[in-house]
Amino acid sequence: MKLLFPQWQGSGNNRDLYNGVKLIQEHLLKNQTFKEIRVSLDEELVEKNNIIGYDYIYNQLAETVEALREEKPEKIFLIGGDCGTELAPVTYLNKKLDGDLNVLWLDAHGDLNTPESSPSKAFHGMPLRAILGEGDPSILDLCFSKLSSKQVSLVGGRDFDRPEIDYIRNHNMENLPIDKIKKGDVDLNFIKEKGYNNIYIHLDLDVLDPESFPHVMLPVSNGFDFQTLLRFINDLKNIYNIVGYSIQEFSPLNGDSVKLLKELVDFGLNID
Repeated sequence: MKLLFPQWQGSGNNRDLYNGVKLIQEHLLKNQTFKEIRVSLDEELVEKNNIIGYDYIYNQLAETVEALREEKPEKIFLIGGDCGTELAPVTYLNKKLDGDLNVLWLDAHGDLNTPESSPSKAFHGMPLRAILGEGDPSILDLCFSKLSSKQVSLVGGRDFDRPEIDYIRNHNMENLPIDKIKKGDVDLNFIKEKGYNNIYIHLDLDVLDPESFPHVMLPVSNGFDFQTLLRFINDLKNIYNIVGYSIQEFSPLNGDSVKLLKELVDFGLNID
């Protein structure tokens, strides 16, 4: 299933992420059929339950859940706006595979806040914690399942809030550093050793270094270059069954920037 979900409300009052998804659609997805989730463009976002834009986020998640129930896909390629679009695809695949799923969360940030701990109340800082079963009860009720911390491998995380640091430490979550990946010092068989055969690759583009790709909302230095990132995900593809892959948080500074994403988009179009 190819899924287009241009949600932007999780990033606050800023439609840049919506525009990023539409730019990818226009320039890199010609002749491709995607299921598109309808997204409100109303710019009045009200904070509710400690989440900005709560009602929109809830309703759009509910529509995504329904779409997955109808289609029952074996694999999912998601192009999302903010990282909150991950809840339905990841928890759906986890349920379908009876927990035989490891999620590689390629992201400069942890996305591990709860609504209460979040300093910004922006939902794109909360989705991984929700996938792990903690967050707003009504949103969690929409999810197909919950994952354990053992099923998640952080990759390239380097800008965490204090509650996220505490959660990572208390749950012994892995965080693979980019410098080790660049040097080839990471044995990717570690996922098999944990007992998983299937993987989901979450790719927030802010895992890239701003010098290589500045077109994100929250750039953080010392990230991936394109060559290392592409080598890393292709190495994973050679070892594991990729059941899901997403590209998230493209915030274009100009129209030409979308061309830089072609190889990453092509990778997703060929995960079958």
